[in-house]
Amino acid sequence: MNKTERRKALNKLVFEMVTGLGYEIIDDGDGGRITFIKPGQENYDNSIDYHLSRFDICVLNYASNDIKEDANTIEWFIETQRKALDI
Repeated sequence: MNKTERRKALNKLVFEMVTGLGYEIIDDGDGGRITFIKPGQENYDNSIDYHLSRFDICVLNYASNDIKEDANTIEWFIETQRKALDI
């Protein structure tokens, strides 16, 4: 598997993981960032942004504790998979 294939595989794994946590994946077309948000949320305060090429996430400081815990879980998953895929 070449580098591009490994990067695409990581993104696919992340998408599968967050949908398993109950998040919807929203692409606003803003160039490389995807938003993960739980159904029923009225605003983006309780959402997680994911950068497709840097493989990092961003959560607002005032997001709910549940969202922050999910973000920590997703971050751990990303790092674990990056090591496994040698990215």
